[in-house]
Parts: sequence; structure tokens; C-alpha cells
Amino acid sequence: MKVLSKIVLATLVGGLVAFGAGCGQEALPAGKSPEDVIKEALLNQKEITKAVFEVNANADLKGDVDGEKNELKGTGSLKGTSNSDSGDNSFVLALDGKMNGEALKANLEVRANKDGVFAKVEKVEFSNKDTQDMVDLFVADYKGVWTKLSFASAEDMNVAGTFQIDYAEGDELPFKNIEYKGTKDILGIKSYFFAAKIDNEKLAQMMEDKGQGGSEEMLKDAEITAEIYTAVNEKIFTGFSISAKLKQTEMNGTFTLTSLLNPTKSNNVDTPKYDKELTEEDMMMLMGGGAAVDTTEYDASMYDESAYDTSAYDIEGMTDEELQALMDEAAAVQ
Repeated sequence: MKVLSKIVLATLVGGLVAFGAGCGQEALPAGKSPEDVIKEALLNQKEITKAVFEVNANADLKGDVDGEKNELKGTGSLKGTSNSDSGDNSFVLALDGKMNGEALKANLEVRANKDGVFAKVEKVEFSNKDTQDMVDLFVADYKGVWTKLSFASAEDMNVAGTFQIDYAEGDELPFKNIEYKGTKDILGIKSYFFAAKIDNEKLAQMMEDKGQGGSEEMLKDAEITAEIYTAVNEKIFTGFSISAKLKQTEMNGTFTLTSLLNPTKSNNVDTPKYDKELTEEDMMMLMGGGAAVDTTEYDASMYDESAYDTSAYDIEGMTDEELQALMDEAAAVQ
């Protein structure tokens, strides 16, 4: 699935320097071009310490590499709030799709505040029974209930900074034919809206310069458009939307990604009433194929962490069968 990973990466990078959607008519600041306004918004990203956000993706992709057929079709969404000053962060993740014939539906909510990090798995459903059985080893006891993740901290969950685009003063934008379309309300923020086409050659070169090469062939003949939002008063970007149509044999189809944020506010994150607690020792047991344990009755000194050392294994390159065998081996050592 390396080809699928490349297209997702390419469209993300292309989109993460483009933004928007909307209508309305209000003149841009005197003497500033659409490119000037976008660049100013990108340079002001350091001001973002909080946000309410929504991210949505939709993919319908197929490819054939050396006779191996790949297919990805589905939707994903991420909605939440983040505040790096207070440490309040929360998000809801939803996935519904199919990859190479295997379907997945999942819903997960995470909250983090001064009291800790909490998670609730509402659903994780795979169409493949073997995959579902393996997943159930990890999450069956935690579905539908709030669980405190005592091995994580609120700082680990801060996502406000993840919306910042890799941009420095003097950098080029991978656009052509940038047009100002008016203004629109984006999650409560009045924003300028621009539309543009992605310059594929320039985007490929930018990715190459950032160590993300290998996309030139994939972007050949691709049609990628972008919509751009920047806050009228705050002069910070408030979102982007990209639509890509790929035409290569190795990867063809459509992919859309929209990310919206209000960088002037964040919501309070309440501590849920949780029924379970997951410790670092519990996680180790789960990774070893066993059930989570009551840590008050668990002697950590008897736990041989070296038995679970996977540094010598190529985890990412393993098949499901090889990964299961590794987990069985670790469980046997217990």
C-alpha cells in the first residue's frame, strides 16, 4: 500500500498550503494580492494556541503496481477542540471505509485535561473475522465505557500545533491562478475565500526539497484544486479544502480533504465518569496477547520486558499472519 500512502501524503502536503470555500463580496486589504494575504496568514500561524476544528476526508482510489491491485474507498472525520495553554483537548474520530476488500467502521472519543487522558471506543468493526478477533483482544473490554489512560498525559494529546503548515517567509506557494471569491463564515470566523489550481511540478519540487520525493510521476496529469480560508480580522488561516483527481495506472481516482478551524476559541473539556483504568503494564500485557490485569495484584518486577522487544522486527513490513505469530510468541513467553 505504499502507493496509497504516497497519494494521501501528496494531497495532504498540497492541501496544507491551500485553504477555503464561500461567497460574499468584500475587498481585500488595500495594496495586497491574494498571494500576499495567504502568505501573511501562514506566517501568523505561531499565534495559534487554541482552536475548534473539523477535518473530513473522502477517498475513492484504485491502483495497480507490478500486478498487485490496491483499492481504498471510504470517509474519515476528526472533530474537536484544543487549547495548549489550559491543556484541554478532545476529539471524536470516525472512520467508515474499505481497503482491498476489507471493511472498517470505527468511532473513538478522546478527552484530555488537568485530570488526565480518557478514551471511549464506541465501535471498531472489521469485515474480516480474523482481523476482528485480533482487534477484540485489545478493545473488547473497553468498548462503550470511558477508560482513563494513566500512561498518557494531557500534553501528549495537544493538537493545536498540528494545524500549522510548514511555511517560512520567502517560501513559494504551489498555486497558479489564485482567485479571490469573497468571504464566508468558517466555524464562527469571517474569512476570505480563495480558489486556486495546484501547480503539480512546483508541488513535486517542494516535496522533493522537504525530503518527500517520488511524487512527480504520481502527480503527472493529476488535476488538483484548492480552496483557501484566511481570517479577515485575525489574519490567520481558518481552513482549506483540496480535491484531487489522479489518472495514473498506479493510482487513479479521487481524493478530497477539508480542514476547518476557529483559532480564536476552544471549548471546555469535562472529565468523564470513567469505569476502567489502563496502565502502562496493562498495555504491555495487551500487546503480548493477554488480558489487562488488576495492577494492584500485579508484580511488575516479574515482568520480563525484554521478551517483548520488537526492535529486531520489521513491524510495518509484516503481514497479518507474521504479526499474529509474533504476538503469539510474546504471549507464550509470559
